[in-house]
Amino acid sequence: MKAGLGMVIAMAVLLAGGAATVHAEYRAYELEVTDILDCRINKLEKCKRHKMLTAMGPDLYVRTHGGQERIGVILLATWMCRGDTSRFRSVCPRPAARKPKYTVGDRVRVRLEKHITEGWEGRVEVAYYQRSVNGNVYGVRFGRRQDVYARYFEKDLQKSTASAPKKKPAQ
Repeated sequence: MKAGLGMVIAMAVLLAGGAATVHAEYRAYELEVTDILDCRINKLEKCKRHKMLTAMGPDLYVRTHGGQERIGVILLATWMCRGDTSRFRSVCPRPAARKPKYTVGDRVRVRLEKHITEGWEGRVEVAYYQRSVNGNVYGVRFGRRQDVYARYFEKDLQKSTASAPKKKPAQ
């Protein structure tokens, strides 16, 4: 009986306005999805890729969309959003970088010492602000390294002095 009375009192306090405001929060993901099966069947040199925003983590996305024999997924960016995605609401957009040192398209060199990617040169593909680290994060694609994609903090990169590969003139 005492537990029931306590529950009634708690409900009365909540209904009377004693409850704090509660906000929902979820993690958003920007994924690059590759159709591996189509690539194998049609013997394509370069597989088709597309980007998407979702509230599903990469591992869950793969499991619910055919498995790793069917699709490949690369995590491009992740951030927190307020609210929820019920009733088919869209995922909030990726936050813009704050006072970015590099912009999308910039050629950069990795300057992490004793790291497997030390000295690698690539192109910035994604730039965004991540609140949890209070800084900008950059997604870099390394075209000369089998299109490897990795994310770095601003301090781990420097502008590349190498010139972009020259295109052959059209004849």
